Amino acid sequence: MNMKEMVSWCVFAYAAQALAGGAMPSPVADAEKEKEDRILAYLKGTPSEKEAPRDILVNKPDYVVFVPKQPRAKEKRDPAKPGDTYNDHFQVICNPSNQHLYAFWTQASKEADIDQHIAFSKSVDKGVTWTPPVVLAGSPNKKNPALVASWQQPMLAKGGRLYCLWNQQTTSRGPHCGMMFGAFSDDDGDTWSAPKLVPFRERMDADPADDHVPPSWCNWQRPLRLGENGKYFVGCSRHGKAPYDARYGCKIEFWQFENIDDNPFVQDIRIKYLCKNRNAFSAKALEDAGGFRASEPAIEEAAPVKLPDGRLFAIMRSSLGSPVWAQSRDGGATWSAPKILRDADGKPYLHSRSPCPMYDWKGPEAASGRYFALVHQAFDFNNPKRNAYQRRGPLYLIAGEFDPNGEQPVKFKAPKLFAPRPNGNSFYTSYCILDGKGVLWYNDMKFYLCGRIIGPEWFE
Repeated sequence: MNMKEMVSWCVFAYAAQALAGGAMPSPVADAEKEKEDRILAYLKGTPSEKEAPRDILVNKPDYVVFVPKQPRAKEKRDPAKPGDTYNDHFQVICNPSNQHLYAFWTQASKEADIDQHIAFSKSVDKGVTWTPPVVLAGSPNKKNPALVASWQQPMLAKGGRLYCLWNQQTTSRGPHCGMMFGAFSDDDGDTWSAPKLVPFRERMDADPADDHVPPSWCNWQRPLRLGENGKYFVGCSRHGKAPYDARYGCKIEFWQFENIDDNPFVQDIRIKYLCKNRNAFSAKALEDAGGFRASEPAIEEAAPVKLPDGRLFAIMRSSLGSPVWAQSRDGGATWSAPKILRDADGKPYLHSRSPCPMYDWKGPEAASGRYFALVHQAFDFNNPKRNAYQRRGPLYLIAGEFDPNGEQPVKFKAPKLFAPRPNGNSFYTSYCILDGKGVLWYNDMKFYLCGRIIGPEWFE
């Protein structure tokens, strides 16, 4: 049989199979089945294998970092083992020198429980397998509780020293109220230094009047090299009420870590505070302009990116029913007034007081001009309690491109469904380039820890 005859025979065979009602072979379907089987293999030996064996597939992961070892049912958990059914603020760093991945997250039996701690795991095979988590700070379990630790901030110095800083509760006022502690590793995360205090060298207007009480603060994502001369830079959510504020709420300031690449000891880390006090972002101006007036005003959890012309652009979740955005022309020292995030037709995106991630598609610090964000596209402005915390249902990916002449310098395309789960999409995420592909690392229902490739199809 020559090649022409073979092709004709194959076409005939496929057509005959289709007419007979048989399933035609599909390489795409086979690849998808293979991926599903690989993902489900991570459930082996965990309660999820029996409780909800296919639930992890709902938001379509490509990688799995962690599946809880404790059962979801509270009454079935062992208090002598680490509480691991709450997994949040999921931050992954890729080491460019060896392609090792370092994963950090806040973990507990449930959010703000007495066993809340900082967990760490790593992968040396590009995310295929991960080491069992170790506790870097906080309570290892509920049987022997320690001071609550939360909201870690990992950074990798140019020389290879790996830092992890976190919010350490030192009072009984809740997990946001705390001092900053940290540790470092010089051996790829195998061992860590003893925790030390990173001093706050300034008190802010909204901090407690008693200077013995720590401030209330939360850095929702890892610092990125977006600051002056490539220094680490991050948005800080500050909860409180300054003397000039009408109501308690949440604002945003920015921090620049001044000396991480000098390999300082933790106690010698220096932070420069930007956009602070009266200059901090707040919801008041937008409420006064006729926006949704929530029971608690908030602009928080900034997600900054760099634009091709050097400007910084950040979107933030808010209590206004939409994300807001602002830009800086001086490296984050000063910012424009926040405005509602809109699509290319000028229509506001809808979003509850829920995480609103945004990243540069080519890498968190790439300044490529191509970006993506995640929004819920739902908000009930008639909520009788004026509550901005609303159902965290499906998430939609909006792909954006740099618009140098636009008032809003990133123009977003029509939303595409990304995470279909009907509730529980509270994505405290991170992003990195792995093997030439962008991977969004997300916490599914604050339970599973997964990664998903963001391919070019989202930008088409």
